[in-house]
Amino acid sequence: MTAEPTREPALPSPAPPATQQGEPAQGETEDAATEPRLARRLQLALLGRLVVVTVVLGGTLLLNLGRPDAFTPRALTALIAAAYAASALTALAVARGARPLTRLAAVQVATDLVLTSGLVYLTGGAQSGFTFLYGASVLLAALVGTGRSATTVAGTTLVLYGTISLGLANGGLPGPPDQSALDYAPEGRELATAMLRNLVGLVLVGGLAATLGDRLQRTRTELARVAESAAGYAQVHEDVVRSLSSGLVTLDAAGLVSSANPAAESILGAPAAELVGQSARRYLDLTDDVAERRETEGRRHDGARFPAGYTLAPLRKADGSVAGSFVIFQDLTELMALRHKAERADRLAVLGSLAAGLAHEIRNPLGSISGSVELVRDGASLEAEDRRLLDSVLKETDRLNELVTTMLEVGRAGPAERLRVPVGPIAREVIELARRGASETRVELILEPDDQVGGVIDPQQIRQVLWNLVRNAIQFSPPQGRVEVRVRRDESALVIEVSDEGPGIAEADRERLFDMFFTRRRRGLGLGLALTKQIVDAHHGEITALPHTPKGSLFRVRIPHEAPPRTSEPRIEEEPPSGEIGLGRA
Repeated sequence: MTAEPTREPALPSPAPPATQQGEPAQGETEDAATEPRLARRLQLALLGRLVVVTVVLGGTLLLNLGRPDAFTPRALTALIAAAYAASALTALAVARGARPLTRLAAVQVATDLVLTSGLVYLTGGAQSGFTFLYGASVLLAALVGTGRSATTVAGTTLVLYGTISLGLANGGLPGPPDQSALDYAPEGRELATAMLRNLVGLVLVGGLAATLGDRLQRTRTELARVAESAAGYAQVHEDVVRSLSSGLVTLDAAGLVSSANPAAESILGAPAAELVGQSARRYLDLTDDVAERRETEGRRHDGARFPAGYTLAPLRKADGSVAGSFVIFQDLTELMALRHKAERADRLAVLGSLAAGLAHEIRNPLGSISGSVELVRDGASLEAEDRRLLDSVLKETDRLNELVTTMLEVGRAGPAERLRVPVGPIAREVIELARRGASETRVELILEPDDQVGGVIDPQQIRQVLWNLVRNAIQFSPPQGRVEVRVRRDESALVIEVSDEGPGIAEADRERLFDMFFTRRRRGLGLGLALTKQIVDAHHGEITALPHTPKGSLFRVRIPHEAPPRTSEPRIEEEPPSGEIGLGRA
């Protein structure tokens, strides 16, 4: 009996996505989302029914209180009691969470039709002044369901009204016994006029309600599609932000972090919950320039520092106003390593060109000088002092020839031609050759090879690696010092270790240890370790420098059994494994 709206239908989806087992389908989710609103509307509709019952039926009852024992007052009282009872039961069902609510709404419409029909019967039939309440039921059906629902209810009201009116007029339906029969049996013209007026009104209301219901349904469907599209776009944006490999944080007007994507959590080393509310300048040294790429120093949540690149831009709302800013940033540690590698490659290219020039300009005249000095030195007329001076000239000539030869080797170093060969015999040859030069300093050379150990290596290049490391160890060893060479194999690589009891590696020198022309020896060239690093890289291996306590250093070379497509940077570790000894630095 009330026109209060009660429910919006579930938003349909033309192609609901597949759901995983145990997840609700899309229609179920939409119904669950509209049920709270539908429950509130049902409660408002019940309140409207109670108001109508109290005012209309109660007022009608008051007009008939002069005959308390008559049929009409008792019938009105019964209608009022039925309306209150139905309302109470519906309210209780809503409060207890009865489902589906659409069924309760349909019951409410049917109840209203019954109450309206009873009221029309008691108040004059065809000429009743309360037939408009039928139209309220039709509108309620349109708001609850669709245009088809409104059409069905409108047809039902026509049948009910026509049956009551014609039944009372021709005597087929007895009228209330306490009322005049003339009031329920008007003349033919009056009956026709009353029925025509009310039937036309109900038809118009039914047509308007059907149109309203269809438009509401289309609007709800369109809104559902818009909401689904908006949710889809929002999901895509969320997926994009979550999938970014760069860190992304949003900042409020005060520069505090308001959100962070997973990459930002990984780079800064903290979950988003700990980043939110922190000042962005705690993690990045930001400038006030926006939309411009910059590099700076970043700090992780635990205080560790790393090179970072970032772009700062304003965060704008849909209306163009600025709501804060956002920062996209990256950890440039790997990029810096690549830059260092590229710079080293450039230096090697320059050195190769220089070595080629030196080979043509120095080596040939150097051989002539050396040969001439030897002829003069072997002459019979020279004094001992002259011979000593010529020996010094020959030594310096040999050292100059060694420089040219080493630079040529650095310039020519290329991809390794790897063969499966035993490494123990190569190490023994190098040790025997090195012992001849170590006899003057009385350095003890110890070899701990396993002759069965083999590797996939370039034999000549690995011989050069061993020679450079052993010679370096001898040069930094004290008199009667000890140099150890170990050759072994683990699950993934061939391992070569050269250690000594020298002064070790100074902390300030460790980053430049494998740079060309870097040396702490007074007459050193600074090319031995650079060439060693270059050969190890060609084998896709790694060379590691380890300090040792109380003195000495160790160089460890690892060459993988298989050749992965990568080139390693030298790693400078803080502490060696226990029990290892070390080697002096070139």
